[in-house]
Amino acid sequence: MGYYQIDCFKIHLTILRILGVWPTENPSPCYIYLSGLFVFIFTVLYVVIYTMNFYFLPQQLEIFAEELIFYFTNVGALSKALAFIFLRDKVKKMLEMLESDMFQSDNPEEIKLIQKAKEKSSFYWKITAGLSVSANTVNVFLPFVVHVVFNVKLEFPVCRYSFIPEQYEAIFLYPAYLYQSIGITSHMLYNVNIDTFLLGVMFLAMAQLDILDRKLRKVTDVCVHANAPSGSIDKMIDDQNAVAEIIKCIKHYDAVSEYCKLIQEAFSEILFVLFSSGSCKICMCLFRFTMPAETKYFVFLTLYTVVMTLQVMVPCWFGSRLIEKSSQITFSVYDCDWTPRCRRFKSNLRLLVERANRPITIRGGKMFLLSLATFTAIMNSSYSFFTLLRHMQSR
Repeated sequence: MGYYQIDCFKIHLTILRILGVWPTENPSPCYIYLSGLFVFIFTVLYVVIYTMNFYFLPQQLEIFAEELIFYFTNVGALSKALAFIFLRDKVKKMLEMLESDMFQSDNPEEIKLIQKAKEKSSFYWKITAGLSVSANTVNVFLPFVVHVVFNVKLEFPVCRYSFIPEQYEAIFLYPAYLYQSIGITSHMLYNVNIDTFLLGVMFLAMAQLDILDRKLRKVTDVCVHANAPSGSIDKMIDDQNAVAEIIKCIKHYDAVSEYCKLIQEAFSEILFVLFSSGSCKICMCLFRFTMPAETKYFVFLTLYTVVMTLQVMVPCWFGSRLIEKSSQITFSVYDCDWTPRCRRFKSNLRLLVERANRPITIRGGKMFLLSLATFTAIMNSSYSFFTLLRHMQSR
């Protein structure tokens, strides 16, 4: 079977393969070695050095605030890279499930729903990648160009390496700048492609729920003998066909539930780190606004705060949409002409309703429900932490 649904993830997986976290089916020993080395140097070691740098920072609150703003983002990128490495089998199983016969359709309307979900996935990737690459280019290359052209002091794009002795700063300036530039670029690509990959698999899950909703509303359309008397052969054939269709819908619903369970298993750690650090990132951004800085820094900080807020809000928004669509199943099934159907059909209908009464949800770390309520809680905790820091600062 050719790629029908998951071809919208081709660009994501290609970039992740270049970054060393998504190898081919039979990777060469050279790729395994080089990819492991790349991930260790520019992801794991990068965060370790960043963490170690806090010990050498000057004891000034505004400096700590600036360093922490990027730190939580880098920790999040590390969690995403490691999750894709260690939970790769679950991601592959998820993609295989999307290509299974259960999730395929020959109906033009259903194909249109799947195509719409794929287009939405590609659209979000283009928007996110375009903005992220542009911002990263300005952050990484613009200071270097200004330094070369106007002989201005070169500032590191992410964090100051305060552990480098002053007498060696000139020696390590360009190597350290290059190291940070490659590191932050790879982290940006991890964030862009894994975040939009998560949105893409959720879009396809919602498309399957839309397809199931449509099928349930028309599940009795296979009954062509509407006026057949009870006990007649035509009536029995209609009942058998209706039962067969409702059983297919139950299996389809179970498959969608299993698919969403795979999404949760594959992205649970990523979502846990995202939500855990989300309030810290937003809090530190708000706190930095209260300190003096140049206008261009406040412009950057405003954009960064908006992006960090959207990074948490968007998956929560679509998590709520997933819950709503799965809850709608319990109402869709009663839109069909179920009253004249046989007892077996009604028993299967009740079984489906009982299963659908518990909405399909995705959780991060088995704690954070992917919903707008969680986003609201994160924003509230961010403001609470911000108020606490302001109180400590004023003492």
